[in-house]
Amino acid sequence: MKTRAIIQARMLSSRLRGKSLISVAGVPLLYRVIQSVRQFPFIDEIMIATTRSEADDPIAAAANNLGVDIYRGDSMNVLKRFKDASSDLDEEDQVIRFTADNPFYHIDIAEKVYTSHLENNFDYSHIDGLSHIVPEFIKVRALREIHALVKEDFDKEHVTPYLRKHKDQFKVQTLPGSFEGLRDDLDRFLTIDTREDLDRFEEMILALKLNGGMPDFGKIFPYLEQKQHQLTITGGLQTKLGSTWVGDGHPCYIIAEIGQNHNGNMDNARKLIDMAVRCGANAVKFQKRDIASELTKEAYERVYDSHNSFGHTYGEHREFLELDEVQHKELKEYSLAHGITYFCTPCDIPSVQMMERLGVPFYKVASRDLTNLPTLDAIGKTRKPVILSTGMASHEDIEEALKVLGDRPESIIILQCTSQYPADLEKVNLRAIKTLRKKYKKITGFSDHTAGIIASVTASILGAAVIEKHITLSRAMKGSDQAGSLEETGLKLMVKYIRESEKSLGDGIKAVDPVTRPAKEKLARSVTSKVAIPEGSVLNEDMICLKSPGTGLKWAEKSTILGKKAVQAIPSDVTLLPEMFK
Repeated sequence: MKTRAIIQARMLSSRLRGKSLISVAGVPLLYRVIQSVRQFPFIDEIMIATTRSEADDPIAAAANNLGVDIYRGDSMNVLKRFKDASSDLDEEDQVIRFTADNPFYHIDIAEKVYTSHLENNFDYSHIDGLSHIVPEFIKVRALREIHALVKEDFDKEHVTPYLRKHKDQFKVQTLPGSFEGLRDDLDRFLTIDTREDLDRFEEMILALKLNGGMPDFGKIFPYLEQKQHQLTITGGLQTKLGSTWVGDGHPCYIIAEIGQNHNGNMDNARKLIDMAVRCGANAVKFQKRDIASELTKEAYERVYDSHNSFGHTYGEHREFLELDEVQHKELKEYSLAHGITYFCTPCDIPSVQMMERLGVPFYKVASRDLTNLPTLDAIGKTRKPVILSTGMASHEDIEEALKVLGDRPESIIILQCTSQYPADLEKVNLRAIKTLRKKYKKITGFSDHTAGIIASVTASILGAAVIEKHITLSRAMKGSDQAGSLEETGLKLMVKYIRESEKSLGDGIKAVDPVTRPAKEKLARSVTSKVAIPEGSVLNEDMICLKSPGTGLKWAEKSTILGKKAVQAIPSDVTLLPEMFK
């Protein structure tokens, strides 16, 4: 059996052009990746897979310089590129998929995954969420089979989603993000996708002296903890949503609420995910209803005569907007491929069961469903984190919901909300965020139904750990939520202002910051000679005054020189210093 590492690389990255060969602390990124891959003891061969595009000629030159094989194929069909790059291998041989934006790998953990992959004859093995420091393992036969099966462009562009979506057809090993000590909460900081990532990586390499040799994750993980102020915080309320820590001491978690603003159209849904990624949101949220569980026959057949209607009856309208399980699975994989968390609001028990089959990391409960106790019971039994919206809820409703969910203080988040579409600013009552926290001792946040961004930014300043905001491709689109949603410009501004507000809040400790020193020296006042002071004369208070700059003695320090003799003649209007007197 042969094992071939195939490294996916190209120059025309959408977020950081030319990143495959960009310098990372003096060494091109692709060179660092090759250096890491060469340290895997169980890899027989290394091959770079890139495109035939002229833009990728530098990658071919780099491969030649590095002494590794290269395959150049279709620019869009990455799956075919991988399949063709392994065309000379036997069906039982193995391909290990690497990407050229991950410079470091945890070889010991990767070897344990690979050993299990071989011993149990898996077609595909991976870390849940796709680790940046443990690659994916694929049997060549499975790679060829999925190439023959895929129809969707997305599956052709991303190589392995089809395997994750069709575990009924292939033997798939999915290991948790914490497998063998992996840190899924820090993993996202170990890839280079943006200029910010590059700067962080270079700083880490220099600080930990990581140029050359195997990366020491015993140093890397604590370093990232300290830099990100994560997990080192004592006290307070904290939980993990997926792989991200949320709560006291952590950045505000921003959810781009897509809901059903896709209007039943998958292309719209993907565009909204792309928009959320570009704007810097942490997660995208959808909704799922099982219409048979949702509506009575009378409600289904009620004529729905509205400019927002997608059907003659209300039931037909609701059916039109629903995406099925295959489509939700596609959107989950699409979100994963684009580096953003997918989750959902299930409105009934069949929808909870569907989301469990999809493996969502946490749930949202709409405020109307805080009294839907059977559905809450089904969600509570998953033992996953839950975000509760309270826009239509009384304290009695909240308390009953918490009781059914199990009242887990570490994994339930309560959002202040006003169920008006769009909501008036006078109705949002942001001070209730602190009221809810104090009463229920839970992490709290804000679900924003206003038409602008001011309420969300203000909520983050008031301590909201989670902000949820509806997004849309256009507020002019049909749909009751569209008018109160943000288009891309608004979402980008909201995220920007929240992140800048977080920087401005500081740690609450009042102290003179060194950055103020130049201004203080220029503008503050020092003890100054009011008159000429002859040598040998004794200084008294009538001889001094206060003038800028502030580089000398404060008025409160004047006693250190009063009553002493001048050791030199001092003109008037001179900043007085202790060494001028004895």
